Amino acid sequence: MPTAYVVLSHTEADQVTRLVRAILRSSPQATVFVTHDARRHPAPVVDDERVHIRSHGKATDWGSWELVEVTLEAMRAARDAVDPDLLVLVSGQCYPVQPLAGWERELLGAGGWQGTARELAYAPAWGSRHGTGDDELTRYAYRWYAVRALDGVLRSGRLPGRALSALAHRTEPLISLRLVARGRGAHVGLRRRMPSAPSAIHLGSQWLAVDRKRLDLVLRELGAGSPMRQVYERSVIADESALQTVLARQQPPTVARAVSYSVWVAGDDSTRTFVLDDLPEIRASGSPFCRKVHPVRSAELMDALDRVNGVGRGE
Repeated sequence: MPTAYVVLSHTEADQVTRLVRAILRSSPQATVFVTHDARRHPAPVVDDERVHIRSHGKATDWGSWELVEVTLEAMRAARDAVDPDLLVLVSGQCYPVQPLAGWERELLGAGGWQGTARELAYAPAWGSRHGTGDDELTRYAYRWYAVRALDGVLRSGRLPGRALSALAHRTEPLISLRLVARGRGAHVGLRRRMPSAPSAIHLGSQWLAVDRKRLDLVLRELGAGSPMRQVYERSVIADESALQTVLARQQPPTVARAVSYSVWVAGDDSTRTFVLDDLPEIRASGSPFCRKVHPVRSAELMDALDRVNGVGRGE
């Protein structure tokens, strides 16, 4: 039962190394494929034939298409190398919460995929009225173009930026404006001419697991030159929708739960860093991983998770 774990990382090598070793202790037959953004931190070095590490310098900023692109490249590499029955996608800031080998068997027995996906619906409106539904659909129903000249204006929060945003809101059925604050800044979006966009767009957690059939589906539907890929190449925050839409359009998740449990803190515009006090909440989530952990602040938590899972820290 070959399982492949794809780890997308950009953090300190020590943390990624600890994650990789924890995965292999909990799932000894697995193979781990680390795809590391080396622009800020060097890639880890793990001397184990079950570990494949690839560094890249692509601009995989938050919300970028490149983040999905390197994900697909790693999934393809795993497919070609080990032909896995199950492929699991996690980040370098994740950590196992439960014994992985048992979880893998249960998911494979059920078939399909694990993750979250909810269909988005939104109808924009002309003028000052708000549209109806979830405007996160505009991330994918528009063709977005980064406009650096507007970046500082929108980030300032001052009158010129507010005026531009108000104007764009009035023309939303045709053209819109978005600030990807943690990513590449200001974007102008042109609404796509239907039916160039997929018939149903879904939003969900980036961290998921797929069986071989669903893996091949993702690689085919988002392959070079495919209509679906062309849609997402001009979207924003594609990693929260591209794979999820491909999967959910075929069937709902077998297990509708994120592979990695996380808590979004809206006021901080970031994911909460878990500590030892969060152990009961993390265990109660039912997810096989949690995110995010920090090599120092979360050290006691990771030690406790190792003990709970009966694997020991090891080296």
